Amino acid sequence: MIKNKQVKITKELKNKNILITGGAGSIGTTLTKKILEFPVKTVRILDIDEHALFKLGRLIKDSRLRLLLGDIQDYDRLVMAGENVDIVIHTAAVKNIEISEFNPIQTIDVNINGTVNLIKMIMRNKPKKFLNISTDKAVDSSTLYGSTKQIGEKLTTWAGSHLEYTKFGTVRFGNVIESRGNVFEIWNEEVKNNKPLSITLPEMKRYFFHVDEAAEFILKCIPIMNRGEIFVPKMKSFSVKELADKISKKQKIIGLRPGEKKEEILLTDNELKNSIEKKDMWIIK
Repeated sequence: MIKNKQVKITKELKNKNILITGGAGSIGTTLTKKILEFPVKTVRILDIDEHALFKLGRLIKDSRLRLLLGDIQDYDRLVMAGENVDIVIHTAAVKNIEISEFNPIQTIDVNINGTVNLIKMIMRNKPKKFLNISTDKAVDSSTLYGSTKQIGEKLTTWAGSHLEYTKFGTVRFGNVIESRGNVFEIWNEEVKNNKPLSITLPEMKRYFFHVDEAAEFILKCIPIMNRGEIFVPKMKSFSVKELADKISKKQKIIGLRPGEKKEEILLTDNELKNSIEKKDMWIIK
């Protein structure tokens, strides 16, 4: 990171209590490592996955780390986890497109009702900042997962417009490389088992961001978030075949999954009109 941005982030995080929901996942783990490089007071990881919390505790040995077993669907647990917290970073979600399509009620409970619970917790505990992590699947959504994340964005924007004591924002990513459940994890397993790479369509295009870049972008947005803006990084777009060819030429086409699109977009035309363009991002007001 550029030095002056590091100074701003240090000022923002110094002596602060941070809560990361779903923080034992790949983005949360990388983010936790980077946050602990700053002089924070504590980093609280709230996650429903006991084993993932155990692994995180073995990976990161730091007295400021707090591992909290809990579910964002449990409002009382959120209130306890969020007591005296200064900054909340919300990464918890049902993320797999196929699983969400076959488990709609559970997906809505986590992705929508869980976010509502967090906002209610914020109305009670009044932390200084709340940053919601979203996806390009929320743009012109064609899947249940994308629709729930779109509602999460709208809830965060609403809260930013109505709750003056907390500053709100959303970060909208594309596909995060080295995140759990991404296509590269599937391809690596197929290579190990000497199987052809599963490709939906060769011409399908997706935006990709490395998990380290994702974590750094989240930190970059914390000092500048205010009234529910959506921060969209400028990500590179690649065809699925272009990426697969770098791993193996042995491939099989499996076709689009329910609700999948050939090409995702990062912003709608209307959002682009209402955004501020920076060197490395768009900020949707």
